Amino acid sequence: MNAIDLAQAREQSTPPPDTGSAPGQSMARLLRPYIWSFAAVVILQVIGAVAGLAPLLAVVELGRTLLSPGPIDHDHVWIVVIAGAVGLFVRLLFTAASSGIGHLVDGQVQLTFRRQLAARLGRVPIGWFSRRGTGELAKVVGEDVGAVHPFIAHTPGELVSAFVVPLVSLIYLFTIDWRLTLITLIPV
Repeated sequence: MNAIDLAQAREQSTPPPDTGSAPGQSMARLLRPYIWSFAAVVILQVIGAVAGLAPLLAVVELGRTLLSPGPIDHDHVWIVVIAGAVGLFVRLLFTAASSGIGHLVDGQVQLTFRRQLAARLGRVPIGWFSRRGTGELAKVVGEDVGAVHPFIAHTPGELVSAFVVPLVSLIYLFTIDWRLTLITLIPV
């Protein structure tokens, strides 16, 4: 095999895969610098989710107060209403902060990912590009990288809310009446 045959064979080959790393390991290595940002997203979302239960608990307390026999304690009613409103405000503030940080991390990860793809594509032979359409490259660099957006920006916060709210609600219900709570879990 002469030098021309070697050059043609090299030009027809695809870019070499990353050796020694599985896709999961590559993703973990890519996300490792952002672990503290993800922790902030989770902590802010936990605080927001728990605070979001305050208006519901305020309604329960208002019902108890207004339905109790005897005169209505107006000061207690106002304290409960204010506590519910503050809980709603805290929920909005912390979930917005969590979402904002998640979206900032998403932008940073996508930028890093695109830079790594560009560096990798800069090392492939020119002939490799001639066999691929611009649409295929645009899809990989644009759409496929953009497809990680829900995973990075939304999933951590939504998963936390999906677990924290029912868990805190169950704990609250168990403190009220554990037998009634067990009955409510039967359909689940």
